[in-house]
Amino acid sequence: MIELFTNPAYRHALAAGAALGVACALLSVLVVLRRWAFIGEGISHAGFGGVATAWLLSLAIPAIAGEGSAYFVAVLFCMAMALAIGWVSRRERINADAAIGIVLVGSLAWGFIALQIYQHAGSPNGPASAWDNYLLGNVQYLSTAATITAICISAAVVLVLVLMSKEIQFYCMDPELAELSGVRAGFVHYVLMLLLAMVIIVGMRLAGYLLVTALLVLPGATALALSRRLKVVLIIATAAGIIGTIGGLAVRATWTFIPSGPAMVLILTLQFILAYAWSLLAVK
Repeated sequence: MIELFTNPAYRHALAAGAALGVACALLSVLVVLRRWAFIGEGISHAGFGGVATAWLLSLAIPAIAGEGSAYFVAVLFCMAMALAIGWVSRRERINADAAIGIVLVGSLAWGFIALQIYQHAGSPNGPASAWDNYLLGNVQYLSTAATITAICISAAVVLVLVLMSKEIQFYCMDPELAELSGVRAGFVHYVLMLLLAMVIIVGMRLAGYLLVTALLVLPGATALALSRRLKVVLIIATAAGIIGTIGGLAVRATWTFIPSGPAMVLILTLQFILAYAWSLLAVK
C-alpha cells in the first residue's frame, strides 16, 4: 500500500482514477436509465480499431509511430464512432443494438487484422505500441501529461453535466416529450454520446477498452439498486465509482501481478452484488 502513495506512477493513477471515477459515476446513472450499456461497449471497442489505424498509418508516415500518436488516433476514432452510433440510434431504419454490434465487432476485427498486417510488413517502426496496455489497462502507462489530460477531461464532463442538468434529466425521462417541450433533444443526445466517448478514452488507460464500460454501468446500477431519489443516487454512484477505481489501484499496488482494470471491475461488481442483495432484503 505504501507503493500506492510513494510511486509517482501510482500517484498519477490515483489522481486520474479519482477524477474518472466521479465522471463515469455521474454518466453511469444516465447510461443505466437510458439502457445505453451496449452503446458504451461499442465506443470502447472502437478504441482498439483506432490504435490499429495508427499502426497502419505509421507504415507510410513513420513520424506517427509513437504511443502518443496511436492514442490520438484512437481518440479521433472513438469520437467518430460515438457520433455514428448516436446518429444510428436516433433513427429506426436499423435497430440500434444491431448497429452498435456491427461497430463493436467491426472495430475489433479491423484492429486485429491491422495488427497482423503491421507485423507482416516487418514492423519497420518496432513492435505495435503497447497494444496490450489498451486491452486491460496499465497504471504505469500514465505520464504527467496524460494524468493532467484525464483530470481536465473528467472535469469538463462533470461541468457539462451540471450546466445541462435540466435538459439532460428531461431528455432521459422521455426524449420525445422533451423535444415536444422545446428541449434540444438531438443536441443533448449527441452531447451525451461525445461525453461517453471522452470518459471511455480516458478510462482505456486505466481499465482497458475491454472493461472500461463497467465504469459506465456498475456505479449507476449499484446506486439505483439502493435508491430512486436522484440526489441520493448521484451521491451513491459517485462514492461507488471512486471506491472502485481507487480500490482497484490499491489491489494493483499490493499485488503487482494483478492488472488494474480487472481489479477495478471486480470491486465494482462486488459493490453491486451487495447493493442488490440489500435491496432484496429491504423489500422483504
